[in-house]
Amino acid sequence: MRFSSEKALYLNPKRFIFMKRTLLAFITTLLFLSAQAQDRSVFQFLNLPSAAHAAALGGDNISISDDDPMLTFHNPALLSNVTGGTLSLGYMSYLQGSNKAGAAYNMDLSERSSMALGVHYLGFGTMKQTDAQGTEMGTFSAKDMALMGTYSYALSDYWSGGVTGKVIYSNYDVVYSLALGVDLGLNYYDPESDFSFSLLARQLGGQVLSYDEMHEPLPFNLLAGFSKRLAYAPVRFSLTLTDLNHWSSDDFYNSSDASFKDILFKHFILGVDLFPTEYTWISAGYNHLLHSELMTPGKRSLAGFSLGAGINVSRINIGVAYGRYHVVANSLTMNISYTL
Repeated sequence: MRFSSEKALYLNPKRFIFMKRTLLAFITTLLFLSAQAQDRSVFQFLNLPSAAHAAALGGDNISISDDDPMLTFHNPALLSNVTGGTLSLGYMSYLQGSNKAGAAYNMDLSERSSMALGVHYLGFGTMKQTDAQGTEMGTFSAKDMALMGTYSYALSDYWSGGVTGKVIYSNYDVVYSLALGVDLGLNYYDPESDFSFSLLARQLGGQVLSYDEMHEPLPFNLLAGFSKRLAYAPVRFSLTLTDLNHWSSDDFYNSSDASFKDILFKHFILGVDLFPTEYTWISAGYNHLLHSELMTPGKRSLAGFSLGAGINVSRINIGVAYGRYHVVANSLTMNISYTL
C-alpha cells in the first residue's frame, strides 16, 4: 500500500525539491526514449489488456488507483496501491482456438516498497502445417509468453514510481525469438480529491534472439493518463492518452480519409466508472484507434467500445469485461484476485 506519513509533502521542502527533480528527470527520459522509438515492432500480444477493469475502460488505463493487482500490468507504479500478499489470475478469449492467460503475486517489502511476479501466456492452439503446394504435413503449435518482475516505491504521500522487467519468448513451430523489455511508470494520487495522474513508458527493449537476421524493437508506447471521481456522485471519469510517440509516421495519418478529429482522437481512450455500492463497479469505455482500425467499411460497428463490471467482497476481487481487439472476434476478459 502507498506510504502515508504524518506530515504532508508540502511541509517538507527537501522532499518537494527531490520530487520536482525526479519528475523532471522522468519526463526528460520519456521524451528521449520516445524519440528513439521505431515504428516496426514485434510481440504485439503485449498490447492486449491484462486487467478486466482496464479492458472495460476502452482496453487500457494507467491511472485508476484501485486495490487491483492486475492493474500493475498496465502501470507498475500502481502496485503501491495494492494490498500485499494477493494472488491474481486472468483469462482472455482472443481468437477461435487462441486464449490468453495470466497470473501474478505481489508482496510488500517495506512500508514504502512492493514487488510482484507475473506471467502472461498466449496460446494459438494447434494449426495445420502445409507445404508450398498446400499439402498437409502435420500440425504445429504457436505461443507467446512473458515473465515479469515489478518493483514499486512510494516516493511520498502522493507520488509513486514503478519499473517492470520482462523476459519475452515466442515460438512458432521451428521459429522462435527471445526479447528483454522494461516498463517505467510514475503515478500521482490524491485520496482526498480522488484525482490520479500517470506517465508511462511501456515496452522499452528489443530482441536478444530474432526470428531471422533482423533484430526488432518491442511495441514501444508512451502514455499519459488522468482519472477523477466526482465529489458528490459515485462516478469517475478517465482519459488515457496513448501512442504519444507516433504522430505522423503511420498510414492512419497519411490516409486521405483521416480528418483532424480522427488524427486528434486517435490518441484518446475515454472511460467512465459507476459505483453502485462501495464494493461494486460498472464501467464503459471508447477507444477511437481500435474503432478506426477494426470497423468494417459501410457497416456500423461497436469496435472500440467496451463494457465491464466487478465486485470486491471480503478478500476476493472479481472483474469481467467485454471488448474487441481483433477484426474477426470479440473478447471476454476475466480476473479474480484473492488476498492470502
